Amino acid sequence: MLPVIAPLLIQTDKSFEELYHSHWEKVFAVCYQGTRDLEQAEDLMHEIFQSLWERRAELRVEGPVANYLVRAAKLKLLAHHRDSANRRQIFDQVIPQKADFEETTQRQVDYHLLSERVSELVADLPHPCQDVFVMSRQKGMSNKAIAASLVLSEKTVEYHLTRALRFLGKHLSEYQH
Repeated sequence: MLPVIAPLLIQTDKSFEELYHSHWEKVFAVCYQGTRDLEQAEDLMHEIFQSLWERRAELRVEGPVANYLVRAAKLKLLAHHRDSANRRQIFDQVIPQKADFEETTQRQVDYHLLSERVSELVADLPHPCQDVFVMSRQKGMSNKAIAASLVLSEKTVEYHLTRALRFLGKHLSEYQH
């Protein structure tokens, strides 16, 4: 013979209060045993009873209500531990990414500041040094091509380039590690 499935009769506030007062300690004990945290156990217990109240119209319990509530508490604990593990895993993945992002952002800021400073210093170079530096370092031209373009000897191009690099090195010493 099949067991009779009877609805859990929680149709009034009073019947819910009676159910709560009869079983809260057992549900709390199961939750506390699984978490070892009073606050967390209390939260889980309240979630279980809240779920009962919200599903009171369609809820069907087979067997003693106490057994049902203990099973509900154990399932809630499993879900809690699964969610906690997922949060930890996500946290462990996000923190290194955040650090990498912050480091990358800082590098971009540093690069931008350095680029601005180099541009300011290049603008302060004497005109022939400035032309040679821009053609060599920013346009990527060879010394021979620069010499041909400016109608200078390669030695003169080397001289202006060396002079520009020394000037920049002297004024950018705070950026060197």
